[in-house]
Amino acid sequence: MKDPYQSLGVNKNATEAEVKKAYRKLAKEYHPDKSSGNEERFKEIADAYETLSDPKKKAQYDQRASNPFGSGPFDDSFFEDFIRTGGYNNPGFGGGFRGHHGFSTRGGNVDSKIYITLYDAYYGCVKEIRLGTRTINVDIRPGVKNGQRMRLKGLGQRGMTEEQNGDLILTILIQDDPNFYLDKKGLHTIRHIDMYEALLGGKGTIDVFDKKITYTIPKCVRNGTMLRIKGKGFPSYNNPDLHGDFYINIFVDLPKALTEEQEKLIKKVKDLDGRV
Repeated sequence: MKDPYQSLGVNKNATEAEVKKAYRKLAKEYHPDKSSGNEERFKEIADAYETLSDPKKKAQYDQRASNPFGSGPFDDSFFEDFIRTGGYNNPGFGGGFRGHHGFSTRGGNVDSKIYITLYDAYYGCVKEIRLGTRTINVDIRPGVKNGQRMRLKGLGQRGMTEEQNGDLILTILIQDDPNFYLDKKGLHTIRHIDMYEALLGGKGTIDVFDKKITYTIPKCVRNGTMLRIKGKGFPSYNNPDLHGDFYINIFVDLPKALTEEQEKLIKKVKDLDGRV
């Protein structure tokens, strides 16, 4: 065990108030919750204060220190009792540094962001992220939505024990896709068709990532029509086998110019339409 007097920077004649003052100053400086904290140093300080703040343990240490070659009362049974009662984390020591001492041994939560593609959100993915010196794999299920938050237990700031580690709160941000977009209604795409296809209708196919979807364009479809294809859209986060609807937004592109023959034919169609 390190010399508790040296750990707190006090002499052997220090009063209880001086020991407490030294402890609080050092604990604030080295607390693991601070960016400049030092977990090992903080434990050393807490260990030292546990010894010097308890008259019985202080007397045992002083006796042991004055007779380093004797067995003395500061033997293995002392450490066994110290560990059994929770050491500097026991309720008698301020309930885990909360309340009497004003500190907490629980690590804080950490907020972070991760960017994924719409393809990743559609199929699910595993992303590798670094947390300080740690590298972890994050399993993102299919159907995750933009801005959705994931709580990863125990991956935040470190606590005094593993069970007291904070959580990592991860916000999922989906990058824009050149071919699709996602809103509250579902998964969308845009399809440009010419006026002939708009008038005559027809069949079409579209690749939704690795899936090929067929659809029907009705005759005389209007510009801005939203075609709905049931069960072919974005997967449900809670049930990836269940898909929402897929929407194709139709934009009709008119020709920039007409040939003389096309113009005659269109006028003829107009005349026929007027006779009906």
